Amino acid sequence: MNTLKRILRKIHRVTSKQLSFIRMKIRGIQYYPPNYVYFDDFNEDSVIIDVGCGYEAELSNHLIRIHKLHAFGVDPTKKHAPFLKNLEKVTKGKFSYLPVAVTRKDGLIEFHESRQNESGSILSEHINIKNDDIITYSVESVTLQELVKRVGATPIDFIKLDIEGAEYELLSDISDQDINQFKQIFVEFHHHCTNHTAQETMLLVQHIQSKGFKVFTLDRINYLFYRK
Repeated sequence: MNTLKRILRKIHRVTSKQLSFIRMKIRGIQYYPPNYVYFDDFNEDSVIIDVGCGYEAELSNHLIRIHKLHAFGVDPTKKHAPFLKNLEKVTKGKFSYLPVAVTRKDGLIEFHESRQNESGSILSEHINIKNDDIITYSVESVTLQELVKRVGATPIDFIKLDIEGAEYELLSDISDQDINQFKQIFVEFHHHCTNHTAQETMLLVQHIQSKGFKVFTLDRINYLFYRK
């Protein structure tokens, strides 16, 4: 009986994922591996912000190749800096690198860099920070409002937030003024690797929806917020 239950649960998961992809295609949402979803409404004049871009900045690279748009890669991790500076040269200015963290306050904040994994965090309870060898150093932190000022464009066509657990504090009391600067918002939530819970994620999703955004997710971790 236990074996049958496991099989039925697996079938349900597969069926749910297939249905999610069907809904995605019907809505006109694009998927780019490993986890990105977005409306492909971009052109050469579009501006996107890739917060937590990592050393490859794969989403920025992808959209620059397709649309020749301008992408701002935001990442405070020191070991990623040489790769992102090189990307600025390779893309001939289409990619701009900002070595800052994004939080609720402007100033300085401690950042924990993992030696084993690509992702570090400002949160000491993040699983990578608890389990890995780390180095800790101060980085500049900016609010969403300050980030948009530095980018120098408004509205922003798309912003990705992959900030390893800091999204909960950042988004918990986000103002209408802050959120209305973005046409699309993609957030990777990190309840699976921090002390935050799936319930907290759902409350934040509902909070952003209350600002007039629709929502789509394939996996209940990565969410696209949009107005259509």
